[in-house]
Amino acid sequence: MITTVELLTEQECQKIRSGIDDLKHLWIQRHLTVPFYTLGASNYFDIATKFPTPYYQMATEYNPILQAHFGELYQRLADALAEQLQAPVGYRNRLALPGFHIFLADPAFGQMQGLTHRQWYHALDRPEIVASPIHCDTPHTIVDWGTKEGLDFNNPISFTLAISLPKCGAGMHVWDLWLKETTDLSEAQLQERINSSPKQLYSYEVGKLALHSGQMYHQVASMPNMQIDDERITLQGHGLMCEGTWQLYW
Repeated sequence: MITTVELLTEQECQKIRSGIDDLKHLWIQRHLTVPFYTLGASNYFDIATKFPTPYYQMATEYNPILQAHFGELYQRLADALAEQLQAPVGYRNRLALPGFHIFLADPAFGQMQGLTHRQWYHALDRPEIVASPIHCDTPHTIVDWGTKEGLDFNNPISFTLAISLPKCGAGMHVWDLWLKETTDLSEAQLQERINSSPKQLYSYEVGKLALHSGQMYHQVASMPNMQIDDERITLQGHGLMCEGTWQLYW
């Protein structure tokens, strides 16, 4: 279900980490109380949870900055995915470039609640809830592609590249349950299927890319015993085949 691709050395990741820190003034806090941030516009925060939608303006503002600081990374990513997917890879200009998840050390990340996407959306304004949604990736259905032609909505991709990980490790839980199996279920039925389906932990490794379809239920795994200087930083993104080219975005 998940393909691991070696992309960066630890030294290269350290350099990228330094660049992320240089842009700390642009980090966007995504929880009311705990230190969870993104660097870059995010479809699931800036489209799905906000109206009017700030996503496209944010992409316009952040993309040149991200490209200026991490252009070599984006080229390496596109080259590696082109080899893996055996097709051309590019970036969709009007959509946000793949951006970064940033978790700094906090005890709350040791036991994040597992909510469904809908439950998570309703909990975003509740500071006492620190949750990691159990979800499938569907951003290709909500972003504006600017066309209805040549899009393959049936075969999206998602990817995560670990830049810095806590000493206790980090990864994602993956369920043996797919989006196509749950499209007609109620929220209660979905929760029951999740609870009864087998899951496993996929552990990230610094410099390695985790590539998958995004169509199986998955969740950011909790990080117990984070030390005061620990952090979890990953590059996040998605892709869709559009007129013969994989278009990457976030």
